[in-house]
Amino acid sequence: MQHIDRELRNNCYPNCTTVARYFEASRKTIQRDIEYMRDLLQAPIEYDKKKTGYFYNKEWTFLPSAFLDRQEAEALKATKKVLSQYQGTPYYQEISSALDKILQYLPASHSENGILDIYSFEQPASSEIDTKSFTLLDEAIRNSRKIAIAYRAPSKQAETERTVHPYRLHYDQSKSTWYLIAFCELRQATRTFAVNRIRSIAPCATGFTIPESFSIEHYLEQTFDQCTGVEEYAIAICFTPYQSQWIKEHRWHPTQQIEEHEDGSITLHMNVSALDAVKRWVMRYGKEAEVLEPEELRDMIRDEVRVMGEMYAMIL
Repeated sequence: MQHIDRELRNNCYPNCTTVARYFEASRKTIQRDIEYMRDLLQAPIEYDKKKTGYFYNKEWTFLPSAFLDRQEAEALKATKKVLSQYQGTPYYQEISSALDKILQYLPASHSENGILDIYSFEQPASSEIDTKSFTLLDEAIRNSRKIAIAYRAPSKQAETERTVHPYRLHYDQSKSTWYLIAFCELRQATRTFAVNRIRSIAPCATGFTIPESFSIEHYLEQTFDQCTGVEEYAIAICFTPYQSQWIKEHRWHPTQQIEEHEDGSITLHMNVSALDAVKRWVMRYGKEAEVLEPEELRDMIRDEVRVMGEMYAMIL
């Protein structure tokens, strides 16, 4: 963009073809840069048909830093740092490149109080990302095309082949994992698939339509730990005073409600369909958590504790 600005300022009437030839880039790339300058940076760029090139129709200073205050500029630098966890996903390169184009014009910060001198961002240990898989999934969602996948579920060793209708790619921040939300023809229900467990993807010729009754927000509300079930349950779990502060500090589910008691204990209420996932989560807290409702979940915990008791009794 600096080159384009210089050519415009010198009344050289650059166009997409000449600039693309100079940088050995595509005309579409140069067109996007010109549109960015004109539409986002408000550059007074017009096209002269007779001279087949662009020009400034009035005086203008190309200085992106003039559009940002210091805190906004620092925030962009932090965004670049946070963005690194999405490498390999669709549009990472485009977004990263867009940030670089802005950052290159910002003055270097020599202050000891810059945002990256105050805040640090941990790079999550995310699962390995297959760029090809993401591209296929992205295209299938955009084009509403069914895909045939081979999937290895966490509870089974064998792969299953199934045809799915891909609805949405969803990133779980707590797990640093990408998931595909799709209707599964094998299970005849909407399911969540970990992208890193999808072994193969083959686009199908047939399309699909997302039901009007489907809501991604409602679907995510029903899940727990990215698992879903058939029936929704009203969950109630009592946590001891020792554990209650930790539970209150976090948002475990969109539907959660916390009931506080005089002794410092709390009861966590939420509506979830995935009882098995809730069971695994509750058991992390051992004797500090007691399931009050539903009875089905209490039975699941009771059976698990009994089997564990037998296992440790054998060891002892």
